[in-house]
Amino acid sequence: MVRCRQSECKLTESISTSAASIGPLHAAQLVRKVDAALVELHGRRLSEFGTDGSGLFSHYAALVRGGAILRIDEIQAFKLVREALPLYAGYAVLRAGLGELAFLINGAGLPVTACEPNAARVEALKAGLGQLVTSKMVDGKIFTIAPGFLPDRVDVRPLLGVATDFVFDLPLEQDQAFCRGLRQFDGLLINPRLFIRLREQPSEQRALTAFLQSLGFAEARKFPIEQMVYFARPPGDQDQASKALATISVDATSQGSTMDSEFDAMVERVMALVPPAPSPGTGTTWIERRVRKFDLRSTFGNDE
Repeated sequence: MVRCRQSECKLTESISTSAASIGPLHAAQLVRKVDAALVELHGRRLSEFGTDGSGLFSHYAALVRGGAILRIDEIQAFKLVREALPLYAGYAVLRAGLGELAFLINGAGLPVTACEPNAARVEALKAGLGQLVTSKMVDGKIFTIAPGFLPDRVDVRPLLGVATDFVFDLPLEQDQAFCRGLRQFDGLLINPRLFIRLREQPSEQRALTAFLQSLGFAEARKFPIEQMVYFARPPGDQDQASKALATISVDATSQGSTMDSEFDAMVERVMALVPPAPSPGTGTTWIERRVRKFDLRSTFGNDE
C-alpha cells in the first residue's frame, strides 16, 4: 500500500490515512467490468438516440466506437484515490461525463457525487447508474448525481474533489459562487493543466496554485507520472470552512447577483444565439446559466 511520506501528510493529519479497502486484483476487475458495461450500454444508446441525443457527443461517441470508455488518466486517478491519498468521508468527481471515474470510486465502496453540468450527459449518466446498480457493480445508496459544476450541498465531511479534465474556458475564478463552491472541499486531486482552462505553461499552472491557495488550500503532494496534484486544507481549517459556509444564506447562493459584470455580459451575448426550439431552460442561478451556456456549445458540436 502506497502512503504519503510524513512531510507530505502534515496537511491531512486530521483525516484518516486508511486507503480504500480494495485489492489490486479486484480493482483491475472492476475497471474491466465497468468499462465493458458502459461500452455495451452506450453503444445501444448511440444507435438509438444518435451522437448528440445520447449525450455522448463526438468525444464519447469516438470512445464507444473504439471499444473503451475509461482512459488512462481516469484509471490513474482511481489508483491514487485508492492507494496514495488519505481516506475521505465523501468524494465528488467534477465534470463527471458518463460517470466512469465516479463509478470506479463508488465500486470501491466509497460514497461519491458525480457532478456534470451538461443536461444530456446527466441523462446518460443516469442510464449508466441504473445499469451498474442492476449489475451490482456500484451501490446506488451512496451514489449521487449533481447536475452542475460542483455539489450544491455537502452532507459529509471531509470531502475530496477529483477532476482529471475540468476545462470550460469560463472566468470561474472571478465568480464568487463558484469560489464558495470550491471552498466546500477539504481536498482536491486535480490535473493543473486541465483545470478551468487549458494551462500549458508553468506560469499558468502556478497561477492556479495561487488561486487555490487564496481559497485556503495548500499543495500537499505532486504526482508527476499521473500529472496530478493533491491539494488539502491545513489541519483545523475544515471546521473553519464549515462555519464560514454555514453563514452563507440560501438567497445569496441562489441568486445571480454575485456574478461579475463581465460574465453576465458574456452570458447574455451567448444566450442571444440560443435557437427558439428546442431551447434550454430559463434558469437564473449561477449553475443553470452555465449549464445553458455549456449546452449551447454542445448543440453546435463544440462540447469537447
